[in-house]
Amino acid sequence: MKKRVLSSFLFLLLFWPLILFPQTSPEEFLGFKVGTDRKLADYNQIQAYFQQLDKESVKIKVLTIGRSTLGKPIIMAVITSEENMANLDHYRAIVKKLREVKSISPEEARKLAQEGKVILLITCNLHSDEIASSQMAMELAYKLVTGETPFKADKVLNDVIVLLIPTSNPDGLQMVTDWYRKYLGTKYEGGRMPWLYHHYAGHDDNRDWFMLNLAETRAVTKILYHDWIPQIHIDEHQAGETDARLFLPPFADPPNPNVHPLVWRGVDLCGMKMAYDLQKNDFKGVVYGREYIGWWDGACDNTGWLHNAITILSETASANIASPIYIDPTELTKSNIEKRMQLPDPWPGGWWRLRDIVDYELCFTFSLINTGYTYKEDFLYNFYKMCRDSIEKHEPSQPYAFVIPKSQHDYFTALKMLDILMAGGVEIHQAQQDFEAEGKIYPAGSFVILMSQPYRAYAQALLEKQKYPDIRPYPDMPPIPPYDSAAWTLPLQMGVSCDQVQKVFKAKLKKLEKITYPAPTSLPQKAPFLVLDSRLNNSYAVAFQLLSKGVEIYRSQEALPKNGLKAAAGSFIIKNSARIQKALPKLLEKWPVKVFGIENIEKTAKSPLKRHRLGLYQSWQSNMDEGWTRYVLDDMKIPFITLHNKDFQPAKKAKVNLNSKLDVIVFADESPEIIKTGKPKPDSPYARYFSELPPEYRGGIGSQGVEALKNFVAQGGVLVTLNRACDLVFKEFKTPVSNALERVNRNKFFCPGSLLKIEVDNQSPIGYGMPEEAAAMFSHSLALRTRIPSGDWDRKVVASYAKENVLLSGWLLGEDVIARKAAVVDLKYKKGHIILIGFRCQNRAQSHGTYKFLLNALLYPEIE
Repeated sequence: MKKRVLSSFLFLLLFWPLILFPQTSPEEFLGFKVGTDRKLADYNQIQAYFQQLDKESVKIKVLTIGRSTLGKPIIMAVITSEENMANLDHYRAIVKKLREVKSISPEEARKLAQEGKVILLITCNLHSDEIASSQMAMELAYKLVTGETPFKADKVLNDVIVLLIPTSNPDGLQMVTDWYRKYLGTKYEGGRMPWLYHHYAGHDDNRDWFMLNLAETRAVTKILYHDWIPQIHIDEHQAGETDARLFLPPFADPPNPNVHPLVWRGVDLCGMKMAYDLQKNDFKGVVYGREYIGWWDGACDNTGWLHNAITILSETASANIASPIYIDPTELTKSNIEKRMQLPDPWPGGWWRLRDIVDYELCFTFSLINTGYTYKEDFLYNFYKMCRDSIEKHEPSQPYAFVIPKSQHDYFTALKMLDILMAGGVEIHQAQQDFEAEGKIYPAGSFVILMSQPYRAYAQALLEKQKYPDIRPYPDMPPIPPYDSAAWTLPLQMGVSCDQVQKVFKAKLKKLEKITYPAPTSLPQKAPFLVLDSRLNNSYAVAFQLLSKGVEIYRSQEALPKNGLKAAAGSFIIKNSARIQKALPKLLEKWPVKVFGIENIEKTAKSPLKRHRLGLYQSWQSNMDEGWTRYVLDDMKIPFITLHNKDFQPAKKAKVNLNSKLDVIVFADESPEIIKTGKPKPDSPYARYFSELPPEYRGGIGSQGVEALKNFVAQGGVLVTLNRACDLVFKEFKTPVSNALERVNRNKFFCPGSLLKIEVDNQSPIGYGMPEEAAAMFSHSLALRTRIPSGDWDRKVVASYAKENVLLSGWLLGEDVIARKAAVVDLKYKKGHIILIGFRCQNRAQSHGTYKFLLNALLYPEIE
């Protein structure tokens, strides 16, 4: 009897938390099983469920790691054993010590690997309509803390610390859920939204992982490379409905040459083990080695490779959000229905549901966690080894360092670039004295990024020029395009001078803990006028703020002062006053620039500026380039209004007068068919993805809108078109400019997402502040052919592709096709102007070096 009482007492002692606080299942909490047809949990419910689980279990702790773009909390659950939970800081410190290779020996690293715990990060629902993983995350957390797993959870969680982010985009999850519920039971059920599911980036929120523009990207990056440093990371996505049921690594060619081979081996090990466990459980249609390549450096999973982390992408086939779909076997492509070594067990077709996606994701996520447990010491020690190799091993082709000279075209943008690199974990030094490297003298204050550092691969990949391999299925076939961009070289995109130094040099260097911006200059009190240099992007932000306050500003048409360049043509001349002395210092704290005084501008060639009323067109096709344009405008606090189709349509019989409310209208990169009709051309490769929206979101600006635009320009307005939107002007305005690449096939010209050299007329209003040579991001872009105008037209070529050596980074086939063609053209039509920018000069808010083409267009000095 005493033994029975004692046993009961011990049982209660061990398990009283579970008895008093039993874990609530997602089904109990939501009122439906996760993955049920046509049922979704929104972000508020998911967040509340994780908080409930946190209250009920000692094995989970929910943290807020940041705020979304629209202000929602971004949560992350830490799931591990109770013992580990009490020592999280200790295990995080072990990982940091393994990364700081110089402080420990291999023997000490072995001991730390034995003592430490694998940290494994799971990020879900970055792309908001790929919604299954956000739902799955609730069930995954519940099963881990209750032990309802295919492995012994207590044992595994004693060696693995799971970090689970149920959605990397809370705003988008809520948007998609609200839209789905609104149209449930109608013919629009499961259809796309007419706006971006990330306020600025939409699908491009997975293109921001080296630039770190977005609040969500910055929050997760801090977890990845600063606060937790996971050795394993999986980013869970969804693919098209008729694709293979699931893609897992290994990845396809080509590999990024900077990635340590152990990363690829680790990725392959985890991917194949996940596929093996899926096959054991009769999950069909798992493929590897297709489409998703090992080259690019812009996605959530890609950047981890360059940080010595085993980073994995999963792509499960989609349902219709939460609505089931039936896929006939004949609708599956041959590559997805026939057995191949990459696809040994194809899925035969049939019904496909949200719950199917959840089941696949649960299976392979459990597999990955168990693999982390099985190879715990290997993963921890190999992280140390890869960081050590990054520091100690020096390949003959590997540079010794990259040097960012103190003297820059735009010094403050160079500092911004360094800030971005440091946020990604890059070590940066600054020279305390002048030094020499490969025959060049660099002044004190120059920045040095030594390649002997733990995240060498990341630093080198961002700073060097890329050379994408020419891959073709057969010699005479067109080249196979990369998954996204072929190049991303950050100094080129941002217009920053950066030298690659191969040989060892000596310099007195100081490691920086943060990037320090110069203190704002004290303003000249007595000078009648103040000058902001047009070479600095920050000068534009300050000028826009002052214009909105009604300040008197001019733009110089020549360098200032004439006898020595302090500011380039197009610089801003501000009439000094007590009001300016009060307002300007606050602006310079946010956008630091150098300000100098000037006594007399009577003989200075100049044009007066006024605040232009700006409109940005937004179609109902969730255009990411429009979102990024909005981001740039908001980031620089440039006021604008959003224009929709109705703004170009007449009310009853009235004529549309755009000039009455606008001076400048911008069309971001978008096809002319979408702009005019709201639909792609029937023969467009995108036509099969097009689905009809509810009536209020259909159509484009129409023929009447085109006529309104013509009248707008004729009456003195400025129309700005980016990239493919230029085609609208060619088709509708009958201009003396055309697209030279319109009928050129891929065998003769091919340039996927690459940086090309352009030559700039920086004495023209649209080229003000630019250097004479710059890098343009060419992505589905144009080469403009001009001809001698007649009638109401005139034209000025502002920028053109170089005469030779056009490719700066990436891949270019057919240099002769694009050489000497125009890239930016200023067209004059009657009283107004059309600014044709044949590439995305604000590409993903990365190409700071070419922002000025857009900014100058918004400040055109000749609007009447």
